[in-house]
Amino acid sequence: MKYRFTSFYFLLLLCVSCNQEKDPTEIIQNTISSIDTINTIYYRQTQLRGNTENVENVTQKERTFYYERLESDSIIGAKAHIYFFDSTYIFLEDIYNGNKLIRKHNRDSSARVYDLIKFPELRKKPFWGKTTPYVIQYMLNCAIENKDFYTFELGKDTIINEKDCYFLKTILRKKTLMPGFHKFEIDTNRVETMILFIDKLSYYPQRIRMEVYFIDNPDNVFFTDNAFYNMKFNLELNDSLFNTSEKVIKGFRIKEIKP
Repeated sequence: MKYRFTSFYFLLLLCVSCNQEKDPTEIIQNTISSIDTINTIYYRQTQLRGNTENVENVTQKERTFYYERLESDSIIGAKAHIYFFDSTYIFLEDIYNGNKLIRKHNRDSSARVYDLIKFPELRKKPFWGKTTPYVIQYMLNCAIENKDFYTFELGKDTIINEKDCYFLKTILRKKTLMPGFHKFEIDTNRVETMILFIDKLSYYPQRIRMEVYFIDNPDNVFFTDNAFYNMKFNLELNDSLFNTSEKVIKGFRIKEIKP
């Protein structure tokens, strides 16, 4: 009987110790550090976007991303080349080098050009945004630095991309975070939740789900769910991927976007 009680208390202590190891703040800090090791990244993405009151209208998009870290950039933190797929056809490309964004519409040979050197006022309000690894890192840093605004929760561990993952939530109430603008805006009716599925070994997110609901209608949740596949880190990328010269859109009808 003595040995049974000893074994029971040993198992209880082991379970308590395991639970104590799951500290949301530590997981967040490790994820921030993991992203710090990434200079370039490639991945495929499936995005689902919609809201829970209109589940039949959920849209799905397939895209391929190439990013190269650009620490001086406050918009998405990276140079970017993004391919948007419809079946096997690339119908849209976004090319961004930190100073200019080109949105190439390949179906009708038109292009929208955002020249941030010529029109620096464009940077003063949202005109384009992507949830890059560096935007995720920025949002996690803001959560850590403003703990009074946030609630952190850990859900049930799950398997994503055959990897054992933490389920981490950051919840921001009555405010909205504006990545790229280094500020919060007050919105007393709003709740923002970021859900990350984080690889336990690499601490790199395998999936991110953003949810927003309004306190006066909490059952209608607006969501964007991004799942990542075929991720490759710190590969050598050719500078031509981020070329925004006029020859990239030669033969296209060009619309220059002004503030």
